Amino acid sequence: MNVLIVEDEKLNAEHIAAHIERYGNMNILGVLSSNKDVESWFSKNPSPELIFSDIQLLDGPVFTTLQKGIISCPIIFTTAFDTFYQDAFDANGIAYLLKPVSYERFKKAMDKFHQLKNNASHDWSAISNWINKEQAKSKERILVKAGESLKLLEMRNVSFICTNEGVCTAMDNEGKEYVFRYKIADLAKELNPEKFFQINRGEIVNIDFIDQIEPFFNDRLSIRLKNYRQNLITSSSNTASFRKWLEK
Repeated sequence: MNVLIVEDEKLNAEHIAAHIERYGNMNILGVLSSNKDVESWFSKNPSPELIFSDIQLLDGPVFTTLQKGIISCPIIFTTAFDTFYQDAFDANGIAYLLKPVSYERFKKAMDKFHQLKNNASHDWSAISNWINKEQAKSKERILVKAGESLKLLEMRNVSFICTNEGVCTAMDNEGKEYVFRYKIADLAKELNPEKFFQINRGEIVNIDFIDQIEPFFNDRLSIRLKNYRQNLITSSSNTASFRKWLEK
């Protein structure tokens, strides 16, 4: 099986190559260290069956190249960064291994590759999306202030979350408000997408607590929640996607 290594650090490339040799039945076609090298290589050569890729290369994140759609084969990401999980699985990733990569974790990733190859179609984007849904865990609780102490607030009991200058406020099913610090855009990505939706730049709602929805000015929507008097308003940019989300 032909494979390709994309890695800008020689020692890390040699480390992965050693794992490949130990696992067996793989031929390394080359080692590339930049997005420029990757684009050039794929313009001249047929696709390998599998790529082992770092994320941060000499000339920027490898996603710069992956977003151009020139790579269709599966990718096992090997990286020192744990902040690109979603991007990796959106880009044909089937495994995300943090450095230093042990042989045991490498072997598990390879075993997963062969299992998918034998049992699934070769629509690797669909496969990576499936893995992402299976492996990504939604945040089930958050640590909030409760007077002078802290408490764990279960997300299933949160009706909505709003933010003001970096400070978030969550309201529970009894109408009580709790303060905590979090970037709301990051929080929205970590919550259960079946239950929570970011309706504008500063507010996230829980579908289980939506009581009524009415048309609002400029094709936006006004949302009334249970146990909350003030209506929430969707942004113009989020209204269409919010409508689709409601009908899932």
